[in-house]
Amino acid sequence: MKRIFKLSFILLITIFVGMMSCGPALAVGEMVLSVEVIGNEQVKEEQILRAITNTRLGEPLDQQTVLKDQQAIMNLGYFALVEPYAEEFLGGLKVVFRVVENPVIKRFDIKGLERITTEEVLPFFLQKPGDVFNFVTMMNDLVMAQQYFNEHLGLLIPPFSGSAKEIDDLIAIDGDGVVTLQLYEARLGQIRYQGLEKTKEFVVAREMSLEEGEILDLNVLREDVQQIARLQLFEDISSRLQPTGETGVMDLIMEFKEGENRNLTFGVTYTPVDNTLLGSFGIMDPNLMGLGQKLSFNMEINPNSVFNFNFEFQEPWLGKSQTSLGLKLYSNHTLDLSSKDLSNGIFAGGEKADDKYTYDYNEKKTGLNLTLGRPLNRHLRVDTSFRMERVTLDPQNWVAASGNELKDDYPSTSLLGLKEEYWDNSLGAGLTYNKLLYTGAYTTGGYSANLGFNLHGGVFGGKYDYQRLYGEIKQFHSPFKNTTLGYRVMGGKLLGEIPDSSKLYLGGELSLRGYDIRHISGEQQALANFELRQRIPNVENLEAVLFYDVGTVDFEEYYQSYGVGFRYNIPILGQLRFDFGWTPEGGKPKFNFFFGEMF
Repeated sequence: MKRIFKLSFILLITIFVGMMSCGPALAVGEMVLSVEVIGNEQVKEEQILRAITNTRLGEPLDQQTVLKDQQAIMNLGYFALVEPYAEEFLGGLKVVFRVVENPVIKRFDIKGLERITTEEVLPFFLQKPGDVFNFVTMMNDLVMAQQYFNEHLGLLIPPFSGSAKEIDDLIAIDGDGVVTLQLYEARLGQIRYQGLEKTKEFVVAREMSLEEGEILDLNVLREDVQQIARLQLFEDISSRLQPTGETGVMDLIMEFKEGENRNLTFGVTYTPVDNTLLGSFGIMDPNLMGLGQKLSFNMEINPNSVFNFNFEFQEPWLGKSQTSLGLKLYSNHTLDLSSKDLSNGIFAGGEKADDKYTYDYNEKKTGLNLTLGRPLNRHLRVDTSFRMERVTLDPQNWVAASGNELKDDYPSTSLLGLKEEYWDNSLGAGLTYNKLLYTGAYTTGGYSANLGFNLHGGVFGGKYDYQRLYGEIKQFHSPFKNTTLGYRVMGGKLLGEIPDSSKLYLGGELSLRGYDIRHISGEQQALANFELRQRIPNVENLEAVLFYDVGTVDFEEYYQSYGVGFRYNIPILGQLRFDFGWTPEGGKPKFNFFFGEMF
């Protein structure tokens, strides 16, 4: 029958006290003239003697100093037993430490692990077969292995500390040198959600992939926390593990701080020149009744009696499935647009054919958009959309092209006859990959990308048959706690018979911030935006921004803008964005105001 060495501190101390009671305890106060170590075979005597620092030659014997040296020798890790005693020596005392070495290692036998393999654990062991087993080295190696697995594999193995019995249950070595390690991955007990006041518990629980009773994977937990953060419903999310009475089982406590998600906007502007009012109202709730649904509505009435409205509803989960549904209804006007290039014109003057004219027009788009989406995996999802849209182009005024001699030589063509109305229906599909990381309400790391296409006209109905291809990627990095670098690169391409109202535009608060809205248009587009975002310490909700924008519609001429801005989060109103953009052409800065980050 094999002899098993249990590394129990309680047993060792009991033996030591017994030995001291019949050895040096009878000779306390006599002079120590020599210190000796016996019983060691593999471990060098010099290494053991260096650990004896309290018992000193020429000083009276003291039990406490001997006890400390005994513990120091045990802390070397090589011994199953350290037995001190004293004997007479040249009229004084010799203190002898008898040691019993641990067996020489023959092999390691690791039991209990399910996901982590023995081959993954063994490289962390500094001890090899043929070495005297060292308990301290083994414990240190196991701690290093635990740190690695937690950081890289995310599997939480139990902490290597505790009572003597717990350690005895963890490590044993028999007389033949077989080291048996009883290891196991921790398991998840209960998941408890705290701090949810408005949000229903199932809204966050359905985003969790960790399940009670399974192996606790910290990488999966970290991703679950970020998946919930991507809902952008909470100011802060934290998680902590809490030991239970059951060995190897940890409860998970998820703590949430809900923000004021509901945003309300309204405004009234009076124009005394023509005695008119401009009014606007909007409301957005991304967590309708705590169900995780998004509802937004806004409307605007301007001095030209133009009524704009947008209504949007999104359901991220239909029933128990992960299929998402989105519905958008809208009717929007864009005023004073130019129909063609003003430098050439398209209509001849009424009296002089060399005079060329174009016209300004108002654009109205009314329609609905229906989307359905489904995740392909944790980060990748596919979305499809169908849009029905009615476009109205209503000419307003003749505009003389450059070089006209007679500015009022208007064409004989009636502007009313140039009015155009048509359907522009489309079917679209796209892929989105999202691994963005959030700290509270701020995007601080990770990346996302999307790629898709839209088919207009054809069997879907519409005056023009054309296709749109698009793509976008954005990435963030935070080198310091409150500093984030981010960029976005996007592009698009139109193919087929393309109406002016569907061309790709650059300029304004969503693209080139130093230029007016729709500064330049074309059938293709490339845009890059770069931002340095600095959150202000001790000033809650304030962020300063430096930015640079560059874009083109023909890959021959590039437009650039740069500037500064700041963001401020206001309860109910949400995040307000203020940007001041300049261009290389000079001039006054362009002021941009919008809600939310640009990207």
